[in-house]
Amino acid sequence: MELEQLKGKNWVATLMLCWALGMYGAHRFYTGKSVSAWVMVALTVLGLTAPISAIWALVDGFCIALGKFAHADGSELYERINWLGYVYIAVMILAVLFIALYGLMIIGVMAAAIAGAGSGAGAGY
Repeated sequence: MELEQLKGKNWVATLMLCWALGMYGAHRFYTGKSVSAWVMVALTVLGLTAPISAIWALVDGFCIALGKFAHADGSELYERINWLGYVYIAVMILAVLFIALYGLMIIGVMAAAIAGAGSGAGAGY
């Protein structure tokens, strides 16, 4: 690989920063997009708006994995590994599905507990 090709940022490093610290915009700081990175930090720290930052990081992760994410100066990330990007996307989709199903399960258990408490089942009559 020529030295000229290594001037940009590494694709794997960007993807891993997005995976590990994406809600804090670490991948955006790394690629020179500091204004939007600070917005992500603010959204995450505020707490109530953290889901916005999480969704933003998820979308960024998909863009990085598919090779659609570039450095702030427009240069492409180098050393992209296609199969790793597809594995990342599959894992993220499975994680989102797991979180959704877990949330539905918790809501179901809470609804059952509320319904059971309201019927007088534990009153001892």
